[in-house]
Amino acid sequence: MKTLFFSTCALTLLATAPLARAQTGQNLSDLNDLTNLSTNLYLQANTPEAMARMRKDLAAAPEAYVVSGAMPGVLAAANGRRYRVASLRYNVALRLLEATDSTGSHVWPPGSLDGFYLGQNSEARHFRTYQVRLGSTQPDFVEVLTARPNPPLVLALAHRYLHEDAEIDPILRTEKRAARSAVGQSIVAGPGTPNSKEPLRELTLTQKNVLKLFGPEAAAVAAYALRQNLGYTDLGQVLQMFVFFNQLAEKK
Repeated sequence: MKTLFFSTCALTLLATAPLARAQTGQNLSDLNDLTNLSTNLYLQANTPEAMARMRKDLAAAPEAYVVSGAMPGVLAAANGRRYRVASLRYNVALRLLEATDSTGSHVWPPGSLDGFYLGQNSEARHFRTYQVRLGSTQPDFVEVLTARPNPPLVLALAHRYLHEDAEIDPILRTEKRAARSAVGQSIVAGPGTPNSKEPLRELTLTQKNVLKLFGPEAAAVAAYALRQNLGYTDLGQVLQMFVFFNQLAEKK
């Protein structure tokens, strides 16, 4: 799997939906308006045994977060309602969203929520549950780059926890290279509706791969890219092509 790394500043191209509809003054324990599947996933992740395993795993993977510190944010429930939360952290290694309020700590795995917003206002980063195929196919919280809800095509980042053990000299038994851990990203794309049978798949940024996604509108997108002097290996410029394609598709 090809893994790409981006600095935090490179993600400022994100366009997120307004959070004005988020509700305040509610405890996380009151978030009981999910579907049966979402509720079951949430309950399984929050058993005492599961929480104990999570705390043990966290001790061995402190670099596993998208952002090192907790941030305020918004939970997006499966029925569309939103809830403001004072403290959110997304653990990439465990694929769990950690949230804390006055009732304590809670965790949500992919599928238990429609998604969440990490941060506030225009700086918020939008994550949503999609089926993602990277080796195997499984639900995951991906960071959505396209702005509109349920667009014809979505462009996103799938975050992955990467770890390499220390390299030991087999004869001297000394450490040649220290162990390394990091959070990396793979670019993924596919149908914008989360319940689509087709998962998001990894996208290598080449002209052929990008235009293939646009089907019958490939020529129109290519002409637009030429007029705007857009390149196919720059994520921000490819995002502009997705925005243009989605506008075309939604007019039909």
